[in-house]
Amino acid sequence: MGNGSKYNRLSDRNKSGIKIRNRAGFWIIIIAAAFLETIACIQYFYSREGIRREAIGRAESELGRAELEINVVTAEVEMAVKDMAMFAERYLQYPDSMFAITRQTVMRTPNMTGAAIGFIPNYYPEKGFWYEAYSSEVKVGDKSNIQSNQIGNKDHDYLQAEWFINGTTKDSCCWCEPYYDNAGAKQMLVSCSYPIRNSKGEIVAVALGDISLEHLKRISEYLQIYPESYCSITSSGGKSLVDMPDTIPGKRYSIFKEVIDATGWSMAIIIPNEIIYKDLNRIGLIVNILMVLGLALLFFITYRSAKDAINLFDISTLNERMESELRIGHGIQMAMLPKSFPPFKNCENVEMHGILIPQKEVGGDLYDFFLKKGYLYFCIGDVSGKGVPAALVMSVTRALFRTITAKEDDPAKIIEQMNNSMAEMNDQNMFVTLFLGALNLSTGELRYCNAGHNAPILMSSDEVIELDVKANLPLGIFSGYNYATQSKKIEEGDILFLYTDGITEAENNKHMLYGEERLKDGLRNIGGESTTVSDIVVSIQKDVESFVGKAEQSDDITMLALRYLPNQETLQETNNVQEEHYQLELRSDIEQIPTLAEWLATIGLPEEMNMPINLALEEAVSNVMLYAYPDKKGSVLIEATKTMAMIKFIITDSGIKFDPTKQKEADITLSAEERAIGGLGIHLVRQLMDKIEYERKDNKNQLTLIKLLSAENI
Repeated sequence: MGNGSKYNRLSDRNKSGIKIRNRAGFWIIIIAAAFLETIACIQYFYSREGIRREAIGRAESELGRAELEINVVTAEVEMAVKDMAMFAERYLQYPDSMFAITRQTVMRTPNMTGAAIGFIPNYYPEKGFWYEAYSSEVKVGDKSNIQSNQIGNKDHDYLQAEWFINGTTKDSCCWCEPYYDNAGAKQMLVSCSYPIRNSKGEIVAVALGDISLEHLKRISEYLQIYPESYCSITSSGGKSLVDMPDTIPGKRYSIFKEVIDATGWSMAIIIPNEIIYKDLNRIGLIVNILMVLGLALLFFITYRSAKDAINLFDISTLNERMESELRIGHGIQMAMLPKSFPPFKNCENVEMHGILIPQKEVGGDLYDFFLKKGYLYFCIGDVSGKGVPAALVMSVTRALFRTITAKEDDPAKIIEQMNNSMAEMNDQNMFVTLFLGALNLSTGELRYCNAGHNAPILMSSDEVIELDVKANLPLGIFSGYNYATQSKKIEEGDILFLYTDGITEAENNKHMLYGEERLKDGLRNIGGESTTVSDIVVSIQKDVESFVGKAEQSDDITMLALRYLPNQETLQETNNVQEEHYQLELRSDIEQIPTLAEWLATIGLPEEMNMPINLALEEAVSNVMLYAYPDKKGSVLIEATKTMAMIKFIITDSGIKFDPTKQKEADITLSAEERAIGGLGIHLVRQLMDKIEYERKDNKNQLTLIKLLSAENI
C-alpha cells in the first residue's frame, strides 16, 4: 500500500501511453463484440434455415406416407364399388340379391363403413318408389355383425343425394362431399359411387361405398409431427373431412400441403413457428444473455485494469514483475519434481533418473514417484496446452496422483479417481495423458494403467520394444470412464524408459520429426550393462538436441528411466511418527523475512522441498505483516511441527482480523503480458502447500499451513 504514491508519480508521457493503450483495448473489445455478434447472427439464421428445411422434409415425408395410405384405402373402396356394380348388373332380375351383394362387399373390404345399391324410382314396382339395399358392420359387444336393410323412403330420399346424382350423371367412380347419413351409418361419411346399367346400357341404379370420417381422422393422427401441430383433410369441394382446430390470431404458422391425385382431396399440416424454432430460440436467448454478461464482465475488467494501470503501474516495473513471477513459477514447478536419484536412501532395488525441460518458463509435463509398502509408484504425464494453465493442471495432476495413490493400490482405480476429479473441474477443456505404474520391488511384477500416453519402451538384454499398453482415454475428458490394469514381469537388469511426445515430435529446421523409430534406435545404440539410466537419459537428450539443431523447441521434453535390480536389499519401510517442534518469533517488519530461510534450514526438510516451502512461508508471513499490522507494530509467531508424514506451520499474530484464504485470486488464465502484476500470493500458497486453514482464536489470527512429506503415511 505504501508504494501507491510512487506509482502516482508516473510521468505524463507514461500516463498518456497507458491511456492510448487502454482506449485501443476498448476499441478492440467493441470490434470483437461486433464480430462475435455477427457470427452469432449468422449461425442463428443458418441454424433456423436448417431447422426449417428439416421441418419441410418431415412434413413432406409424413404427408407422402398419409397420401399413400389414403390412396390405398380409396383405391380399395373404388375397386369394391366397381365389383359390386358388376355383380348387381348380373343379378338385376333378383332384387333381393342386392342385400347379399352389399353384405359381401362390406365383409371383403375392411376400410369400408357401409355399402349400398340405390335404384331409380319404381325400378322394382313391387318394392316401391324408393329401393336402396344397404349393408353395414355393426358391433355388438366384442362381436361384429353385418346388418342389411332397405333404407330408401320419403324421409331418406337418396334420389336427391349427391352420390346418387353423381352415379347417374358420371360414367366413372366419383367421390362426393362429406355428409351425414341419417338412415344407414348414422355418422359423417364420404362416399364413392359408380353407375349400374341394364342390358341396354341404361343407368338403372348406383353402387355406393362409404368411408367414415372417423377412419380418415385416425389415418391423419400421425401427421402431428410436432407438439401442438394440427392436420386437416379437405375434399375437392373445400369441405373438411378432418377438421383443424382454430388457429390463434396473431400467431405465426407454417403450412405444408399435399393433394391426393386420385380423389382431389388435399391434406395439410399446420405447425406453430414457435414450436418449430422453440429449441433454437431458447439456445439463442441463452447465448445472447451469456454474450451480454460476458461483454459486460469484459468491459468491467478492462475498465478496472485501465484504472489500476494508470494509478498503480509504470511499464518498466510491470515487465520486471512479470518476468520475476515467471521465474518464480519455473522454480516452483521444478521444485515439485523429484530430484534425488536414486530416489530413496534405503531402496537399492531400483535405479532411476528423470529430466524435464519445459518449452517456456513453465510447462505442462510431469513425472513423479514414491515408495509405498514395497511398491514403487511412478507416473509420467503431458498436459494439453502450454504455459501457466498447463502448469497449474500439471500441479493438480501431481497432487491427485500422490493423494489418491496413498489410499488406493490398483493403478486402474487410481487413474479412474484422478479422471473423475479432473473431469468435474475441467472448465478449460484441458486433458492429461498419463502412464502410471506400480513396481513390486520384491518380485519385479509391474502393474500399470495407461491414459492416452505414449507407450513406455522396455529395454532388455536382447531387445528394445514398446510395452504392451491399452491406449484408453486421457484424463479429464469425461467422468465415468472405466480403465483396466495390465501387468508385466520385469526381469533383472531390465530398463523401462518413459517419455512424452516432446521427444518424438521434436522438429528440426526441415520440419522433420525425431520419431519413435529414431528413439528406439538411439536406445539400442546405448546398451551395455555398465550404462546407467542417467547415461541413457542424457544420451537421448543430446541426440534430440543434435537432431533439432537451431530449431526452436516446440514442446516440453520429459524422460524418466528406471532399471530393476532385484538382487539388492528390499525396501525397508518405517512408521516412525516422532514429532519435532520448532519456533520463531519475528517483528512486524518485512526486513525480517530473510530470517525465515535461515530458520527453515535448521528443520532439516528434504532438499527438494526447501524452496517451495520457503516461498509459501515467506508469502504467508508477508501478508500478515502487511495487513494485520498496518502500523508495523507487533510480532508474528511461527511454530513448526515435523513428523515423518508432514510438517505443519502455525502463524499467529494479534493484529487486525484478516483471513487470507478469502482473498481474491489472480486470473491465471490470462497470459503473463495481459495479467496484472501481483495477486498470486494466496494462489502460490495453495499450490505449494497441501492444506491451508484460517481461524480467529482468542482475538488472534491463526493461519495453518500443512505440507505432506510422505504419501504413504497420509
